[in-house]
Amino acid sequence: MDDPRRGHLAVGSGETVVLLGPSGVGKTSLLRALLGLAGTEPPAGLRVQGRPAGPGHVAALAAWVPEGDGVFLSDSVYDNVARPSGAPAADHNDVCDALELVGLDGRATEPVSALSRNGRRRVALARALAFRRPLLVIDGELDPTIGGFLPAVLEQALWVESVLLAAACASEPAWRADSVALVAGGRIVAQGPFAGLLTSEDPEIREALAWVVPA
Repeated sequence: MDDPRRGHLAVGSGETVVLLGPSGVGKTSLLRALLGLAGTEPPAGLRVQGRPAGPGHVAALAAWVPEGDGVFLSDSVYDNVARPSGAPAADHNDVCDALELVGLDGRATEPVSALSRNGRRRVALARALAFRRPLLVIDGELDPTIGGFLPAVLEQALWVESVLLAAACASEPAWRADSVALVAGGRIVAQGPFAGLLTSEDPEIREALAWVVPA
């Protein structure tokens, strides 16, 4: 491929970028650094929506769905979305809109403990959407049910301008994304359109792809 970006991560306005690498290569650590949640530095040359960015800048723009969901099982679905730990309460109407977007508006008063793992993942997604930030960061795979309707959700969530999605396997989101950032050893190996990465003869790119592309 032509000139893959090494060591850099760029998420443009209107773009979906997949952070791709197998479990244990540092995708979560990288995301936490971007959001100012870890003591490590973000990748060199980080750009968000066309502008150079550091952790403080990204945190102000981003709402994220953590890999462990971060929900409180004893609280209701509504309270988990409206009052996440360590953040100001979200607007009531925004919470209701977010719950409707993910199909949980009829279960707002139920305890999260009554939901399946996939249901808790929806709660985490609704919580991120309720804060109406322009950058949606999703750490970890979404189950097929959620992943299938995410594009339709984003069409309605007009405030979401860009999406950064971490994935461990080169599935449909990687093909659908505007670009893929390959991760190995806690750093960005290359970023570019997935089809271009797949045809690269660069040995480092080939090695990184071998871990994430099904045989």
